[in-house]
Amino acid sequence: MRVDPDEVLRESRRADPETWQLFEALETHLAPLAARADAEADIPSELWSLMPVDLLNRVNMPVSYGGIALTSTAVRRAVVFERIGRICPALPIGLPGPGLSCPPVLALGTEEQKVAYFQRFLGQTRPVWGAFAITEPQGGSDAAAMRTVATRAGDDYVLNGTKCFITSGGRADVVVVFASIDPSKGRFAIRAFVVPRDTPGFSVDRCEDMMGLRASQLASLSFSDCRVPATNMLGHTGKRGPLMDAFTGAQAAWDYMRPVLSSLINGGCLGMVDHAERCLDSGEAELSRTTTEQAREELNMFRARICSSQLLALRAAWKFDAGQHASTDASLAKAFASTVSMELAHRLSTLFPAKAVTVGDRIEQFYRDAKAFDILEGTGDMQRLMIARAYLH
Repeated sequence: MRVDPDEVLRESRRADPETWQLFEALETHLAPLAARADAEADIPSELWSLMPVDLLNRVNMPVSYGGIALTSTAVRRAVVFERIGRICPALPIGLPGPGLSCPPVLALGTEEQKVAYFQRFLGQTRPVWGAFAITEPQGGSDAAAMRTVATRAGDDYVLNGTKCFITSGGRADVVVVFASIDPSKGRFAIRAFVVPRDTPGFSVDRCEDMMGLRASQLASLSFSDCRVPATNMLGHTGKRGPLMDAFTGAQAAWDYMRPVLSSLINGGCLGMVDHAERCLDSGEAELSRTTTEQAREELNMFRARICSSQLLALRAAWKFDAGQHASTDASLAKAFASTVSMELAHRLSTLFPAKAVTVGDRIEQFYRDAKAFDILEGTGDMQRLMIARAYLH
C-alpha cells in the first residue's frame, strides 16, 4: 500500500472540479468560526452563507446516490479531513450530511431504502443532518446490551427506549435507531430503523454541556410509543424483516468513520505542533534557550509519532476501500491517534501553562478536545480490548 495524500487531493480535484470549492470553503471559513463554535456549543449560522451547503450535505455519501467525488472513498475522506483537522479538528464533526447514519443504510438497506434515504440530502439549500443512535445510558460501550425495544404492531413497529451521546442528535432531521425486536436473543435480534425527526413519540431530551468537541452537540433521545412503518426497518422488503442482525451495520459504521476521525485527530495534532512552534518562536513560553531547544526536539518527536498515526489511518482507509476486513486496523488507528493527542495536549499544557488555563485559547481548547477524542467512536480502552481480541483469535 502506498498513498500520496497530495496526489489524492489532486485526483479529487480533477475528478470533480465543481465540488473542490467545498474543500476551499472549509479551509477558508472554519478557522475564524472555530472559537465561537466552541464557546456557543453550536455551529454559527453564518457558516451556511459562506459555503455551498448543497455540497456539504452530500459529504461522505456514495457518488451513485448523489454524493461528491471529494469524499467518495475512505482514502479521500481520510486525506481531506486530515487537512481540515489542521485548521480545526472539532467543528467538522458537527457538520451536516448523513454522517454515521450513512454506513448502516448502505450495509443493511434495500435499494429502495437507500435511494429514499439519501434523497433527503439532495437539492437542499439548508443544512440537513443524519444521526446514528445506538449507545444507551445503561449499556455504554456494550452496544449489544440494548434495552430499546421495537414491538411489532400490525404494519408498524413501536419503539420505546432511550439513546445517549448521539452526535448531532439535537439537530438531526433523521436518525437511524437501533432497537431489539426480542431482548432475549441478544445482538441477533437487533434491527435498525429510520426515524424522521417529526415522528410522534420521538423527542430530544437534552443536548449535553460537553467539555470538548462542543459543536458536535451530543444529545440524549427518547422514544415513547414511537410508531414507524415496518418498511422503515433497514432491510425490510415490506413482507418480512431481514434475517441478519443489524449489529453488522453498526460495525460497518465504525469501520467507515474511525479512519476519518483518526485523520481529523492527526490533523489537529499537526496543527497544534505548528502552533506550538510559532509560540516558541515568539517567546510566549518564556523558557530558557536550552529548554526551548529541548521543547523543539520534543515537538519533532511528536511529528514522527503523528506520521505513524497517519499511516495507520490511511492503511485502515485503504483496506476499507479494498473490501478487506478493516475493523482491527480502524481500532488501531483510532486508539493510537487519540493517545498521541492526549500526550501532546499534556505536554503543551506544561510548556504553555498560562495559555492552557485561558478559556478560548487554542491550546486550552485542544486539551479539552483531546480527552473527548479518546471517548468518541469508542473509548481508547475499548479499542485496545478489540485489538487484543483480534490478535488472540
